[in-house]
Amino acid sequence: MKRHSIIRTAGLTSFLDYLVLHMRKFVMEAGWTPKKLDVYIDVPDIIDISHMRSKGLQPGEELLPEAAPGVEAESSQPVANEEIVVQLVSMGFNQLHCQKAAINTLNAGVEEAMNWLLSRMDDPDIDAPISHGAQGTEASIDQSTVDTLISFGFQEEIAQMALKASVKVATFEKATDWIFNINPNASASSDMDTTRSSNSMATPVDAGLPDGGGRYQLFGIVSHIGTSTQCGHYVAHILKR
Repeated sequence: MKRHSIIRTAGLTSFLDYLVLHMRKFVMEAGWTPKKLDVYIDVPDIIDISHMRSKGLQPGEELLPEAAPGVEAESSQPVANEEIVVQLVSMGFNQLHCQKAAINTLNAGVEEAMNWLLSRMDDPDIDAPISHGAQGTEASIDQSTVDTLISFGFQEEIAQMALKASVKVATFEKATDWIFNINPNASASSDMDTTRSSNSMATPVDAGLPDGGGRYQLFGIVSHIGTSTQCGHYVAHILKR
């Protein structure tokens, strides 16, 4: 069988009214101590991300065939991101705990994995070996909890993801904690249309969502004044027309 290469891209199905950028001007030193960076950032007056709009399936592209059930099950097994694990281990954490943290936060990042670790250090099963066969937790998820999360405005996909990440304690409180604190980007992941150049269909924009042109003009910034992240105050600057 001849091998072919595919290109994977990510695009937006719609553009919101406001674009908020969070610039983290700090680094984590030994002992997980934040250190503020004294640097200047040149921010343009206009940011145009219209080129990031997803165009869906293009002429000349073909859909990839569905994977066999066995192959799909094997590829869906969670694997810890090695970079996240190495960084956490360098801070003094147990390697098994770090692997669990990366897997249960879907490899979202070091900070998300750290939050997961700190909140579950006293779990009775924290030292239990990772069992890939036990990852299928759909049967233990209460549908009423899913419905409750949906009633709060979360999409069903995000609700299921949060409850699966809260294995052993798949409750409403744990799920919302995962969405807002451990993996806050999940609440916005529904706006992302991850596509392959050979297997993506165009996703229609929901009628109730705003959809701009993807061109944003700077009108306000919030900056922190202080010698460290532990003290100081915030100042807002708004452009007056």
